[in-house]
Amino acid sequence: MSLPVHDVEDSIRAAIRPESGRLLLKAPTGSGKSTTVPGMVADEIGGRVLVVQPRRMAARLLAEFVARQRGTQLGHGVGYAVRFDTRYRADTEIIYLTDGILQRWLLDDPELKGIRAVIFDEFHERRLASDLALGRILDLQEESRPDLRVVVMSATLEVGDLKGYLSPCETMEAGGRLFPVEISHRSTAPTGRQIANRREEVWDHVAKVVRQEAPALGAGDRILVFLPGVYEIRKCESLLQTQLSGWQVKPLYSALSPAAQQEAIRKDDSQRIILSTNVAETSVTIDGVKLVIDSGLARQSQYDASRGFDSLRVVKISQAAAAQRAGRAGRTSAGKCVRLWSESDHRARSEFELPEIRRVDLAEATLFLKRLGVLDISEFRWLDQPEPARKLEAEELLRNLEALDQEGRLSEDGWEMTRWPMHPRLARLLLAGITHGCVAEVAFVAASVQGEGVFKRGGKGNKWVDFIEDPREEGLDFAGEWNALAAAQRARFNPRDCNALGVLARGARECWQSFDQIIKLLGKRRIQTESVNFARNAEAVARALLDAFGDRLAVRRDQGSAVCHVLGDRKGKLDPKSTVRKAPLFLATEITEVEGRERAVILSRCAEIREEWLQGCEEQSGVVFDEIQRRVVSVRQRTYRGLVLEEKRGGEVDPDLAAGLLAERIVQGELALKNWDSKVERWIARLQFLSQAMPELELPGF
Repeated sequence: MSLPVHDVEDSIRAAIRPESGRLLLKAPTGSGKSTTVPGMVADEIGGRVLVVQPRRMAARLLAEFVARQRGTQLGHGVGYAVRFDTRYRADTEIIYLTDGILQRWLLDDPELKGIRAVIFDEFHERRLASDLALGRILDLQEESRPDLRVVVMSATLEVGDLKGYLSPCETMEAGGRLFPVEISHRSTAPTGRQIANRREEVWDHVAKVVRQEAPALGAGDRILVFLPGVYEIRKCESLLQTQLSGWQVKPLYSALSPAAQQEAIRKDDSQRIILSTNVAETSVTIDGVKLVIDSGLARQSQYDASRGFDSLRVVKISQAAAAQRAGRAGRTSAGKCVRLWSESDHRARSEFELPEIRRVDLAEATLFLKRLGVLDISEFRWLDQPEPARKLEAEELLRNLEALDQEGRLSEDGWEMTRWPMHPRLARLLLAGITHGCVAEVAFVAASVQGEGVFKRGGKGNKWVDFIEDPREEGLDFAGEWNALAAAQRARFNPRDCNALGVLARGARECWQSFDQIIKLLGKRRIQTESVNFARNAEAVARALLDAFGDRLAVRRDQGSAVCHVLGDRKGKLDPKSTVRKAPLFLATEITEVEGRERAVILSRCAEIREEWLQGCEEQSGVVFDEIQRRVVSVRQRTYRGLVLEEKRGGEVDPDLAAGLLAERIVQGELALKNWDSKVERWIARLQFLSQAMPELELPGF
């Protein structure tokens, strides 16, 4: 089959010969770049080629397609490597892999021995892992591997800055094989509009468009619907199956089994509606798409301060992403695209996606670079430099986790943390679990905090305290969360049964899958795990959590109040369903801001901590001004990293300290020299003395 990239095949081959070595190729949807260029490169250089994909599903499906195309068995001539799943041999010529896997390979083999070329596909998505890997490989090419070939391919990227970054490089553009696509905008219903006594949701809007457009389509035609996530896909699937006959409805997203993914994109004469996340934007070939319905939304990784690492949030897609989605309807014939947002909304959207480096946590990237020997990450070969504040924040967290020493060098624990494919905080938690003898329990915690949780958000139903089954589990929210997950697993994650339990079936299923993956990873490292038993290991789990979340320590000031003081001079309210409601000292793995009548900071997923576990507590004494009694009082405090653990007031007051405190408050305008309580008059003379000795204080009234 002749594809647009074949028109520039000679130029592509010339660009990767020894005298060159770098190629920037811009080629739109339908050009054949993902399926054809890797074969061209492999045939030209005669060695192993890595093809970097942003998503696991694309890597797997492309490998299967190209293996058939080249007449080889999957895993032999063409293979893939994604998290927890690999299909390749020592002599496999082309390997499709995710950027995260490439990062791991660069740590294990910094020279990439045996690799002749690395192709970065769909680079316009600007994943942080791809940015890091590309920068490292360019350095490698210049320093010790001049024979290594680098190809960067993109469908919609602005190539100006990238061309300068890759320089010297060859730049070329291939045409697309797109048929005309008619685009229309149908904005969703205004907020508050009711349909059958409920607000109209995105699946309602999709169903309406499908009912209007489906009658005009024929045998073998496909409708591709882009939705932000699995929840919306399931709701839409349920609705369409009840309203439409004669059409197959198939979901398509990364967490599906390979067989289910193949079923969704299978080519036959059936009429099919494919409900997909943004995995179908690029790389994945779906034949017969005549209509695209685009919600204009996607779940995007962004830094979540409440968890301390990245979380998926629903955001509006860019204009470039919308163009990619619309192009799926013009691959084999003329098509249509219905966008569920207005034209004015479209014009207001950003032109391109914001690079991940501008919106995600940098701790994991920093640890990766430190492992590669980069002492100051600002000196790394960045395409976009990280913001200084984010860089300092990441390094401070790594020091708290004991991954870095005070000079910023990788510690022994930090080196070990780089071996785990997860956020450094969670890698530290696993190491602490090994030390304290609670590996299975912390594996569950690591799985739990990465997801949306097993309980319904915003509801008043069951939560941690309601699932405590043993008194020894008191003071550890994750014990209740595990018991809730176990109940959902026994119910086979049936939504109706889980709802009766107060459990979110989708969140529970995803948590169970993540937990299973971590247990398998531990097994590959030959780390033994017993069955989860929070009652037996509650103290060990709390101590492990302190190692990983020690910067989330909190103190209850008053047993009659939910208000707490958190390390870092913050305040928050303990979730009323937490199991630590009687504990004076605890840590919160999740700190969430909730908007309502007033902004509230809620502390949840907590563990009770004992003060004797803390190292570095300090005793301090001084004076404070009591606002109620309007007098200076003596105070003694026991603190940990600035957090007051215990405070006692009363006793003899040092006159000099008292006078200095009053003077400071007067200068700051917090006190006026009038209406003094008689008990502070004895320090007026001291203030007068200070005024004469230190005129720079400029005390009013003296």
